[in-house]
Amino acid sequence: MNYTYTHTTFPAKPGVRPHSSNIVIKAAIACWLLAASSLQSSLSWGEEAFKSYATPTTHSFPTRIAIDISDNIWFIESNYNKIGRYRIGKGEFSEHAIPTPSSIPTDVAVGSSGKIWLTESNANQIGAFDPASQTFKEYDVPTIESMPSRIAVDPSGNVWFTEFFGNKVGMFDPKRETPIPTPSSRPAGIITDKNGVIWFLETQGNKLSRLDPRDGKIREFDLPNKHESPRDLAMDKSGMIWFGGNIGRNLMMFNPATRKFKTHTMHDGSVVEAMAASPDGKLYFSLKTSSKIGVFDPKAGKFLEIDVAVGKSRPNGIGVDSKGNIWFADTEKSALFRMDAAMVQNLWLK
Repeated sequence: MNYTYTHTTFPAKPGVRPHSSNIVIKAAIACWLLAASSLQSSLSWGEEAFKSYATPTTHSFPTRIAIDISDNIWFIESNYNKIGRYRIGKGEFSEHAIPTPSSIPTDVAVGSSGKIWLTESNANQIGAFDPASQTFKEYDVPTIESMPSRIAVDPSGNVWFTEFFGNKVGMFDPKRETPIPTPSSRPAGIITDKNGVIWFLETQGNKLSRLDPRDGKIREFDLPNKHESPRDLAMDKSGMIWFGGNIGRNLMMFNPATRKFKTHTMHDGSVVEAMAASPDGKLYFSLKTSSKIGVFDPKAGKFLEIDVAVGKSRPNGIGVDSKGNIWFADTEKSALFRMDAAMVQNLWLK
């Protein structure tokens, strides 16, 4: 596959350096990305809803996850420069070392062909793992020290990623370049909708943006509240876009049809880390600096928070399998957790 690159550029502000050669700064921001989303009840006994699966490597620090069509759980092992796979049907793990040492992987996505794509922030590369041949390929990002951070694959198989320092959105094929209007916006979370339109967040620009791959044009939408600093986003089955503020500490919804936002205040200053939408319309999210998983029911307008387990825990990347069960990585416990969808519904009813 030829590496061709579409990128959306945020012009640099005068006197502001868009890149940093300091590996300590890069590592710190990568950790931020890795770590780096009215309350009905908060449940301390919610561990009944969870089942944990410890990763084979101790202290692997799993972060972001992606679930393929066969319900295999793919995850980043940030402490050992690996990606891992958990096969639900067989109950077994496998681990695969990323070729470039100290690449600092920060996100993972499943492609339409079954390949696994990941961002390698410190290596300034996009990685591709083929489960069939068990082989890796890596592609250098053209922009030096761009720090690729989040990744998504559209229905046509094009791979899209945000460049935190590069101030761009990059892609594989077709070849073109498009400037992003807001300077130094620090793009982060990225998704594609069913029509192949790209949606991404501008963490520092405090905006949600829409990129049309057909003409490369970007439209930016200012968030309703200042200084939200959103990081990750999800789209529900009705096409609504959801994301949480990292500073503003709100849960927000954007309706692409009306181009209007709706804000829901998080309980007790909770902060959304990563987010996934379930088939029944509920939003599930890991909560930063807590050992809880949050649930939001848009129909009822109510939140639920559930403690993951006894002891220190740090939920991170989250996803939904074909049966509606919720999976997430727990960085502190070096494990994957499964939330049984029916059990969560019972907890909600209580």
